[in-house]
Amino acid sequence: MMTEIEFLRKVTEIGGTAYVAGGWVRDRLMGRCPHDKDYVVCGINENNFTSGFPDAQKTGNSFPVFILYIDGRPCDVAMARTEKKKGIGYKGFVVEYGPDVKIEEDLFRRDTTINSIAWSPEEDKLIDPFGGQTDIEGKKIRATSDHFCEDPVRALRAARQAAEFDFTIEMRTLEMMECCGPELLYEPKERIFGELKRAMMSDRPSIFFSMLAEAGVIAAVILPLGEIWKRQSEDGGEDFSYAMSLLDKTAKLCQRPDVRFASLVRSIGLSLEGREDLLDEIDRTLRLPGVWRRCAEFASLHLPEPATGKAPAVAVDTLTKLQNHPIGIDGCIAITKAEGTIDSYPFLENSEMYLDVMKKARAELPAGIEGRARGEWIRARQIEAVSKLIL
Repeated sequence: MMTEIEFLRKVTEIGGTAYVAGGWVRDRLMGRCPHDKDYVVCGINENNFTSGFPDAQKTGNSFPVFILYIDGRPCDVAMARTEKKKGIGYKGFVVEYGPDVKIEEDLFRRDTTINSIAWSPEEDKLIDPFGGQTDIEGKKIRATSDHFCEDPVRALRAARQAAEFDFTIEMRTLEMMECCGPELLYEPKERIFGELKRAMMSDRPSIFFSMLAEAGVIAAVILPLGEIWKRQSEDGGEDFSYAMSLLDKTAKLCQRPDVRFASLVRSIGLSLEGREDLLDEIDRTLRLPGVWRRCAEFASLHLPEPATGKAPAVAVDTLTKLQNHPIGIDGCIAITKAEGTIDSYPFLENSEMYLDVMKKARAELPAGIEGRARGEWIRARQIEAVSKLIL
C-alpha cells in the first residue's frame, strides 16, 4: 500500500509538486471532517506521471485525472489545468494542461474562493491567492473570478454551498449568478438535479432556493416556485416564505431528501391551486427520479385534507395507498408535523394499531367472495373496524 509520504516523494523524484486542493482543504479550515482528498500535480506532463505511477487508472476525456490508492483509499490525482470558454454550457470549455501550469492558475478556474485553496503537504503551507480563508471566516460565498459565469451551474453550486455551510452570498456573486440564468435552460437536467439533491440534504435547504430567487434564477430550476416568488415580490403575500419555512421544518424532522422535496412540492401546489400538470412542469427542468416524483405526487395529491383526516374511510384508504409506497408513513408524519396538522391524522402516528385492526378485518373475509366484491367487502369491513378504535 502506497502512503501519502511515498506518493509525495515519488512526485518530487519525477520533477513535480503535489498539492491537495478543493473541498478537503475547505472542510479542514472550517473544522469539518474532511472526506475525499483530491491532489493536483504541477511541473510534470502526463507521460512523466504515468511512468512514475504505472498502476494509476486514467479517467476523463478532455483532461487527465488518475485514480491512485493512497493510504488505502482511492484518490483523484489531476494535472494542473486552465480552462477557456469557447462555447455554450459546461462542455464549451477548452482545457489546457501541462508542466507549465501553476497551482495558482488551476485555482483560478474554480467556482468560489472557499474552493480555491490548496495545501502543500510537504511544506504544510496554504496557497490561497483569492482570499478563501477570509471568506470562510466571514461566512461568505464569493466567486473566484468573473469566469464564474462561464459555467451556469456554478450559480446553483454557490446557492448550494450557502445552504450547506449556512453562508451568505456576496452581492457581486449574486449578480453573476443572475447572468447564468439564460444558459441554465440549456444545461443537462441531471446537472441541475444533482445540485438540488445535494442542497436538499443540507440542514436548511431553504437557503438554496432563497439565494436562487434573490439572484433571479429560481424559475430556471423550478418554474412554479419562480411564479410564487415573483407574486410575493410584486404583490405581497407570504406563499414563498411559507414554502421555505415548511421545507426547513420538514428537514429538521426527516433526513430523506425525497421527502423534503415532496414537502416543497406540496406547498407549491397549495399556492398554485388547480395546477394539474404541476409535477410535469417541475420535471421539465429537473428530470426527477421515479421515487422523488412518486413521493411528491403523494404529498401533493393523495395526502387528505386535515378536515377529513379523522374519518375512518380516509384512514383506511390512505393507509392502503401507503402500503409499499416510497414516501412511507414516516414521510407523511414529517410533512404533517411540519405543517402543524399531525393531530388531524391519528392514523399516521398510530399506524401500527390501525394496520393491525385492518389486517384482522381482512382475515375475516368469507369464502366465495371474488373479484371486485372482494375488495369492496374488505374495505367496508376495515372501515367498520377502524371506526371502533378509541384513541
